Parts: sequence; structure tokens; C-alpha cells
Amino acid sequence: MATNTVTTVILIRHADRDVPPAGTPDDPGPSLSDKGIARSKTLVHVLSKAGIQAVYTSHFTRAKMTAKPFLVVHSDLPTVLLDPATELRDHILTHHAGQTVLVVGHSNTVPELIKLMGGPSLPIIDDCEFDNLFVLVKHSATKASVSKLKYGEPTSAPC
Repeated sequence: MATNTVTTVILIRHADRDVPPAGTPDDPGPSLSDKGIARSKTLVHVLSKAGIQAVYTSHFTRAKMTAKPFLVVHSDLPTVLLDPATELRDHILTHHAGQTVLVVGHSNTVPELIKLMGGPSLPIIDDCEFDNLFVLVKHSATKASVSKLKYGEPTSAPC
């Protein structure tokens, strides 16, 4: 990445998910709840003028469902399915340096990617928080700034 190239990464955790059925607390594939579907639709408005040039999601249903309304409106954008934060970082910096991208991740991968991109160490996002939106601006190989915003209906932690 060139020292004068500024890359912007907008990171969110997937929207509100359905509670897994009893007996499957670690189900990796829950869908979005009605609240989550409504939250995902707010992304179209919130990010419509952000200049996003690619969308990254994990392979999990809830992450793909969160990005779907935005991708319906912006159907020309490339979508990349990647899970490990190190692979996300490397792919973004190799293929989208100097651009703005959206990453729909998870409670642990969003803070991990922020740190790997040169941002501060953040705690894992609480299980009941779905309204965080982080804007990471990578100024150089070692320097990044992060703004924490909120979007959609407020959620609260702990639940």
C-alpha cells in the first residue's frame, strides 16, 4: 500500500439474528430476526453516499442477509466472501487500496480486523449489540483512525 493511499473500511457486525432453537446454542447459521431485516435495510440509506466499491461478508447466513438489501440496490459491486481477519485485511489492501469498502462481520472479527488494520484494540462486541458501525480510515501502513457510530434502532448490552 502506497504511503499516500487512504483506504476506508466501514465495518459492522451482522444485524440482529434469530435466537437459535433450544439445544443448538452454537448454531453457526441462524438467520436475521425481523429487527435484523429492518436494520439491514437501513444500510441502504446510511451508506448510499459512502462511495463503497466492494462488500465483504463472512460465509454465514446472517452476514450475507445483512448485506443483501444494500447489494440489491448496488448490484454492480463485487462481493467477497472471506472469514479470517488476516485474509480480509490482505485482500482489502491488495485489491481495494485507496477505496472504500464495507465489511459485514461478527462480534469477534470486527474488532480483530480493526486492530489488524492499525486501529486500536477493541473488546469483542457484546452478544446483544447490533447497532455499531465503525469507520476505519487507513492513512499509512501503520496508522489508522477509527470512528464508532450507531445505525438503526438502538440495541443495548448486556442483554
